[in-house]
Amino acid sequence: MKVRERESSLFFLIPVMISLLLSRITGWDFFFFLSLVLSFIVIVFNHQLYLLFFNDSSSTSALYAGNVALQEDYDPVGQDGKYWDPRKLKLSQVFALFPKNRSPHPVPGTCGFVFTYNKLLSVVEKVEFYDHRHYKDCFTLYKFYFSHYSQDRFSSERFFPAGRDYVKKAQIPLEGISKKMIFVPLNRYGRGYVF
Repeated sequence: MKVRERESSLFFLIPVMISLLLSRITGWDFFFFLSLVLSFIVIVFNHQLYLLFFNDSSSTSALYAGNVALQEDYDPVGQDGKYWDPRKLKLSQVFALFPKNRSPHPVPGTCGFVFTYNKLLSVVEKVEFYDHRHYKDCFTLYKFYFSHYSQDRFSSERFFPAGRDYVKKAQIPLEGISKKMIFVPLNRYGRGYVF
């Protein structure tokens, strides 16, 4: 089961509800204050809790990154020469398939995967595709947006398709590279035929 970030907060609210229920049943103030502390933790640290408990089980971004790599004629095969199935691997396992040629900046003239790695929690947040073949001072990042609900009131169908995941290209200046980003170039896809 793939759990998205907005949905994950429901799981973290379960201990809050249990402590509120125990407070109501027993009349002890301890459980009430415990529910307040747990509520604060859930509100403030929701993103970190999601990364810690749920993010590594979801490799949807690896699926999109692999598809874009194939569309751009780059081979998403692991550096050990084995093909991988993003539906069966965690993001940390996909990251482990590319141990060589990692760099904090994209190498000019290359395309490949960019992993967003959270060093504090030691988890891979997402994997996306980059293209640094055309410009010297910036690179193209294929950003993946995931729909949380079937109807999104705030999205325009023209720019953000409601109810669907989608890929959007963004030009990122080299100065705008996050310290969390790790770039891994891919090889061209070796085909025995021409379109």
